[in-house]
Amino acid sequence: MKKNFFKILLFLFLSAIFLSGCDQQSDFVAVKINNLATTADATAPVGAAPLKEQPDNNLVADEQLVSATTSSFTVPQRLELPVLFAQQAPFANWDALHEEACEEASMIMADRYFRQQELNETIMEAEIQKLVNWEAERGYRVDLTAAEVVTVLNNYFGLTARLDQEVTTDKIKYLLAQGSLVLVPAAGRELKNPNFKQPGPIYHMLVIKGYNHKEFITNDPGTRKGNGWVYTYNRLLAAVHDWDHQASAGDMTDEEMSRGQKVMIVVEK
Repeated sequence: MKKNFFKILLFLFLSAIFLSGCDQQSDFVAVKINNLATTADATAPVGAAPLKEQPDNNLVADEQLVSATTSSFTVPQRLELPVLFAQQAPFANWDALHEEACEEASMIMADRYFRQQELNETIMEAEIQKLVNWEAERGYRVDLTAAEVVTVLNNYFGLTARLDQEVTTDKIKYLLAQGSLVLVPAAGRELKNPNFKQPGPIYHMLVIKGYNHKEFITNDPGTRKGNGWVYTYNRLLAAVHDWDHQASAGDMTDEEMSRGQKVMIVVEK
């Protein structure tokens, strides 16, 4: 009887250890990043443990691609950075200026986050007006490409921003785990956000501030409900397309917008 009792205790003890280990493992998820050395800081994300780098044989088959590798990391399974929100039409004044201010609103949210400064409707309105005037003085058009947004983030806000063409779920998770923010240009109608005035903006920009097991968490300035608005990984990544000034001569069509380059903007302080 005693022997069976101790067997039961041992079983329960080992089960508790095993389950505890499983819980700890479930707090993190593995991600794989291509060409890490050229697209991001090779240091591990905050709270993330680097795994052994493993070359991708398909990538290194050609001598010209010897330097291409896949690096593996673990990142938190869920993450949401505390980025404050205000929509691009802070007081619901959807005039011509505010209808096109998604890029400006996204940049302002990123800037206020990194500077740890307050953001509300009044501040957003004032900052949009100042930024739009600054852009107009320098010859920027109404819609900004991702490259132009990088320039404005660097020169106007004094932040560190760069373009990244590795627009994948894993890369975005990795960057957010580092503490970076990701701004994405998008074919707005492909986002299928029910809160947009239909059919939605042909071109749009938003801030990705987090993720869960199946969705990106965003600050989408195109709607007053955009604080923490979630898009599935596939929906958001499929919609990522950059603006093209040349293609937009006349009126940009949905088809032309869907051919825009897939690129994202990585922002750091």
